[in-house]
Amino acid sequence: MSLLQTIARRLLLVGASPSYKQPEPLSRRNIWGYVAVAFNQVDADRLSKVGPNRLCAEWIIKNGGGVRFVDSPSKLRKDYNLLPPENVPLRIKVVDATNASVMKIGLAHFKGCEDIDTVIFHNCKHLEGDSLDGLTYLKNSLTRLQISGCYNITDEGLAVIGELRNLKQLLIFDMIYVKRLEEVANKLKLHLPGCEILASKLPVAPKQ
Repeated sequence: MSLLQTIARRLLLVGASPSYKQPEPLSRRNIWGYVAVAFNQVDADRLSKVGPNRLCAEWIIKNGGGVRFVDSPSKLRKDYNLLPPENVPLRIKVVDATNASVMKIGLAHFKGCEDIDTVIFHNCKHLEGDSLDGLTYLKNSLTRLQISGCYNITDEGLAVIGELRNLKQLLIFDMIYVKRLEEVANKLKLHLPGCEILASKLPVAPKQ
């Protein structure tokens, strides 16, 4: 039985009692919240076995995203079962977390990944507040960043991007709780004078 099935079974079987009222859909969503946390925690034992790049790739893919590797940048890997064997060294180049269930604690997986130059956080509903702080693990390698459709991140949550001094392209759009987007972009420009910043309240097409 998978981890997901085990958690769901343990939490839902309480409904077998005749006097127990079946939980509302919100309770079921809470179950998925617990599962999301479990899928975002860094597994120290696994890290010591396979290293940061493979563990990071596994984290992103398990949570619904994809990765591109340095030796095959044109291929987006989204199937956990099709990752190269564990004896094959991996170096991540691109993290595409579109529609992924990544959380703040999960960004600790970036530690030790020294070749990631592009990160896309699009429609990541579990990112909130200071969730982006973990991007500083990539401050020496990250050159392209997209933050979009992450509705739980506010103006203050974007400030950490100013610490990513090697950024060359920053794309921010469709962030409904960023109230002063133009002001945020201007502040980031002061910290990142060599970065092309495109900030829009409307959806835009990212550069290829």
